[in-house]
This record gives sequence, structure tokens and C-alpha cells, in this order.
Amino acid sequence: MKIRTLLCAVLASAGLLSLSAQNPQKVISYLEIYDLETQSHQVIKEFPFLIEAPNWTSDGKWLVVNKSGRLYKVAPDGSTDLIEINTGAVTQCNNDHVISADGKWIALSSNDPENKRGYNSYVYTVPFEGGDPVKITPEGPSYLHGISPDGKTVAYCAFRGPNQEQDVYVMPVKGGKEVRLTDAPGLDDGPEYSMDGKYIWFNSVRTGRMQAWRMKANGKEQTQMTFDTDMNSWFPHISPDGEKVVYIAYHDYEVAAGDHTANQNVELRMIPASGGEPQTLVKLFGGQGTINVNSWSPDSKKFAYVSYRIADEIEAPKVDMSVQLYSVRTLIGTPELFAKNHEYVLTRLAQMGYTGAEAASYEDGLFSGLSPEAFKAAVNKAGLELTASHTTRLLTPQEFASGDFTNALEWWDKCIDAHKKAGIPRLVMSYSQKLNTEAELKTMADYLNEIGRRCNQAGIRFGYHNHDHEFAKVAGTTIMDYFITNTDPENVFIEMDVYWAVVGGAAPVEYMQKYPGRFEVLHIKDKREIGQSGMVGFDAIFRNFRKAGTTSFVVEMEEASTPNILKGLRESALYLRNAPYVK
Repeated sequence: MKIRTLLCAVLASAGLLSLSAQNPQKVISYLEIYDLETQSHQVIKEFPFLIEAPNWTSDGKWLVVNKSGRLYKVAPDGSTDLIEINTGAVTQCNNDHVISADGKWIALSSNDPENKRGYNSYVYTVPFEGGDPVKITPEGPSYLHGISPDGKTVAYCAFRGPNQEQDVYVMPVKGGKEVRLTDAPGLDDGPEYSMDGKYIWFNSVRTGRMQAWRMKANGKEQTQMTFDTDMNSWFPHISPDGEKVVYIAYHDYEVAAGDHTANQNVELRMIPASGGEPQTLVKLFGGQGTINVNSWSPDSKKFAYVSYRIADEIEAPKVDMSVQLYSVRTLIGTPELFAKNHEYVLTRLAQMGYTGAEAASYEDGLFSGLSPEAFKAAVNKAGLELTASHTTRLLTPQEFASGDFTNALEWWDKCIDAHKKAGIPRLVMSYSQKLNTEAELKTMADYLNEIGRRCNQAGIRFGYHNHDHEFAKVAGTTIMDYFITNTDPENVFIEMDVYWAVVGGAAPVEYMQKYPGRFEVLHIKDKREIGQSGMVGFDAIFRNFRKAGTTSFVVEMEEASTPNILKGLRESALYLRNAPYVK
């Protein structure tokens, strides 16, 4: 649906821009139908371009969708190609098309064809079989969502007044005075009539989170109907029988409450029309364009929607690369978060092109609170392989002083056993305290060697991961050089973090050339997204890949340029997949 700013403030506040305008990436669209009786969904037709917002006609013969600002119909069984509906001069339609109950005409939102200075949406009507459009709303921006069952009134979201308040309005189809029904702070959007004409369902951010609401058709008795605590709920669509409401829910860690952007992991949820606990029906990659308008079948047994894949994620060259799950710690970094979000997050990482995952959550025999076997199953289900794991057990001052690692090694034995059960082939010590004396260096090197020997006996490779402090000098040598030269290559490899090496004043390529064969795994990292800072010479690093003994690499992000870490990881994945030197 919609657009944002006035042009970007008005348009943006409601997430009002079509997916094609928001996202220049090529997308693949999957027109799908969910069957409530079988509790299953089926792809009806695949399109190598963007389609959005399916409507189901009241006779059940057609689905109407938006493509590039024009409306098309397609058979619900996918047996036809897209057939364009003639909307005359109105050819910049949003996702706000609604079919009248009698099936004779369509109301839609579109830019005024006379407007040559950007985008300003008005509501129009056009015959279903095509014809000249008739403008209804005298002002813009106006974004249609509902037609009364008797066909006499339209309901829409409009931006009015000096502050462009975003509220629900109604007005006669034949023209006349518009009536404002809501006046709460923030965005009110998506108004849609129940089939008995008694109610208008809409979504509102007035409580701080986007939720579904219901009110009488005259605006009275505005009542909150969803109470999601970690999702933002958009576009409630009531079934023709008046019993069920389907809506789309966004994770609040991915979008702001007033946004319904494209290219997100979302859920299609259902509640009884009387209210109640939501039931998740479908989890998918979509968002803007998925289900902006009512798409129920006439018998209330099915509904249509659109899911998406981003074509460049599919078409970019395949590269074997892992992602360090510490990167998504804000999303799955605790057992509670992992239980709630891992399916979405891990699946999205696999969609981006990551093939493996490096764990970062081991504690007391468990990974993210799960048994090793259950953790492996969860990661594999998302389409990722567990390639390594980060953990550490620092030595105490007493252990440093005595050189007795007994307690520490007992901890490692348990850790190694858990990793073996999880099928993780590499175990990496992720951090060492800062060392200040040659004696401390020797003690730590001995410690690493013994851990590595025990890992080797269990069939697991053991490595050490650096930060920047390993490039400080102690007793005339850097800590990094000391570790490399005083650990057994058979038992200990070095997982060099190239970004931390640069921060520490070192040149990763010089180390790769100086110590060939020692860097079995590399951490490919930048200040934010890969390639963002210009600090790290990734081309030279990858050209020395094999000489360094490197067989795989792991992407890690401490932070992203935007609050959405998944967006940053996607950009990093595409950077590497399209880099000619990464093979």
C-alpha cells in the first residue's frame, strides 16, 4: 500500500510505498493460498517480478493483484497469465485496491495522473471490466482500504491538517463530505468494513505498538483487538462470514511500530472476530505487498497472499561461508530469545547465502539452553551447518601462578564432549585475558596446546581467535607471534580476525605470508558491514587464502550501519558473494 514522506514524511509514516519503490532489488513473487480446512498453503503461481496485494473476487473466479502500478487479474488456480484491468489514465496504483461486494467495480488508490511533482494519492473507482476512472477524494494523500457492503461508502487513511495527522476517514462513493472517524495520536490505517457493515477494522499505533482495532461504522466504540507484546500487527482482514480476522505481524526488532516495510520475516496470524489469542498460520519472508488488502475467498475457507525472495540473493554466486551467531546476539543471544526468534533469524541467514554457522552460546553443556543434539537440529532445519563454535574458559590468577590447569581442563573436557555431540568440527577459544609477561605467555601457550591435544583426541579441531590486544608486544615479540610459534600446528590452528588485526596495527596478509598453513579459518570482519570502512584489504586477504592454509571463513558483525543487523549481514553476504576474488 502506501507511500511515505510528504513525499517522504507523509509517505513514510505509514509505510506507504510499494515494495518496488522501496526496494530496487529484483524480487521473485510467489502467489500463495492458505487453506484453513487442511491448514496448509500452496504456491499457485510464481512470477519473476513483483506482484502485490491479492484480492479475491466475490464470485471466486479471480484474484486481483498490483504489478508496477497497474491492476491485473489471475485465476486462483494459476491457470492463466496476468490479465490487465484497464484503469485508464490511472496507472500508479498503490496496494489499496478493493472490489465492491457485487463485483462490478474496483476502488483504488493512485497518484493523480495530472500530478507531475511527485506522488499524491487519491481514491478512484473504475469498472471491474475496465474503463475510465472517477476520482472520489478531493484531497490527498488518501489511501483506500474499504468499501461498505452496500457499495455506498469508502473508508480510507488520509493525511490532513497542518501536521498531516494520519487518521481514518469515510465518504460517499458518489462524492461528498469526508468524515473523520479517528483522532488518536500517531498512525491509524487499514480501515476495512465487516460484511454486515456494522464495524470497521483498522490498525493503530496509539498504544505505542501497532495493533488491530475495531470500531462501529460511525467511529464509536474504538476497541483494541490484538495485544501482541513483541510484534506489530497490520491490516486486519475480516472473513466474509464475519467470524475470523487475518492480519500480518512484524517482529518489533526488525521494524518500527509505524512501518510495514518489505523484505522481512513476518507472520500471518488469525484471531476470532470477537477477539482472543492469535494463531500463527504462516511464517514467511514478505511484508509490504503480502496481504495489504482483504484476500479472503468468498466461502471464508481460504485466503491469498504473496511471499517473496530477493533475486540477487538467489542469483549471486554461491560461496561457502559461515556466520558467527554472536552477530545476531540481540535477536537470539539468550535462551529465551533463541527459543522465540531462532527459526526466523537462522532461516533468513540461510536465504542470504550463508551456508554455515559458528556458535557463540555454549554454557554448561548446553547451546542457547538446548541440548547439543537439539541445537544442531534447530540450526540444520534452517538450512545451515554448524561449522565451529566460540567459547572460552579463562585461567584464574591462581592457575597462572601455579601452572595447574586441572580444574580448567575438566571444564574443557565437558565442553569438548558437548561439541562432539553437536557434531561441531571446530572449537575455538574466543578470548584470552591480556598478558603482560613472558611467563604468562608460556603458560597460556601450554594451556592452548593441552586443550588442542584433548580436542584432537575427540576428533575436533581446536583454534584460537584473536582480538586487537594480541598484537601488543611482550618480551620483545607480539602475543600473536608467540602463540603461533609456541603452539603445535597439529593441535592448534589460528582463527585470525582480520579486522581486529588491523585495529591492532597489524597487516593480516603479512601474517598469512609469514606463517603459511597456520590460519585454518579466518574471521572476515569490518567496522560494520563488510567493505564498509575501507580499512581492510579483503581482496589481498582472499588472494592469499590458500597459502595461509585457510579452508573456510566466518563473517562476523559487531554492529551495523542501521539498527537492523540482519540488513547489515545481508549486505555483507552479497558483498562477498559478488566479489570476484572470493571463490
